[in-house]
Amino acid sequence: MNALNTMLLIANTFVDLCDKMPLKKISISDIVERTGKNRKTFYYHFENKDYLINWIFRYDLGLALRDTFSEGALLYENASEDSLSQFPYYVTQKSGVRSLDHSMFFECFSKTLEGKRKFYTQALLDNSPCSLRNYLYDLYLPTLKNDIYLILSNRYLPAENVQFLAEFYTCAFLYYFIRRCCTQPHVTNLIGHAGPFANIIHNSLEMEIREAQLRRNL
Repeated sequence: MNALNTMLLIANTFVDLCDKMPLKKISISDIVERTGKNRKTFYYHFENKDYLINWIFRYDLGLALRDTFSEGALLYENASEDSLSQFPYYVTQKSGVRSLDHSMFFECFSKTLEGKRKFYTQALLDNSPCSLRNYLYDLYLPTLKNDIYLILSNRYLPAENVQFLAEFYTCAFLYYFIRRCCTQPHVTNLIGHAGPFANIIHNSLEMEIREAQLRRNL
């Protein structure tokens, strides 16, 4: 069994256990007992349970992104020994010189959470420092900041304004999905009926930046 298959066995066993008992009560011993592996094998691939949760998300989202976008549109972290870096986590999809259309990215993000809804609901309820929701914030804050610079396209905006916009819109996009996933069990389509607002994060960023530029030029 190669490394990826071993990791998937551990990951799928963990997800299956989450259907039967609370995620917080599942121990490493529970996981390895079900897989027939040992603790050494677990820790060879995963630092701890939090890392395993993050890995499952990255694997699931990576599959969804690869099924939806061309390889040229996908974004990866810098290659490293960290197994997460092999999976794409975001895209750059331009719709104009200063416009981005990431509506299909948010669709993929939604479908990823829907695919293992019970598991991700439990994972996202945790707000400890190494939790999935805090990992996602740290992962997507730099990408939203980079999107802002792409939209600016050499136009000037003070760094503190860029930082504010990046933090605000990262929180907006993540909290929308976290809240619907965790507190609205009757909702099956997490992205909702976005329709013409499917790209609202980036459309709103463009509008705010455009208005800021107009105010500076008056």
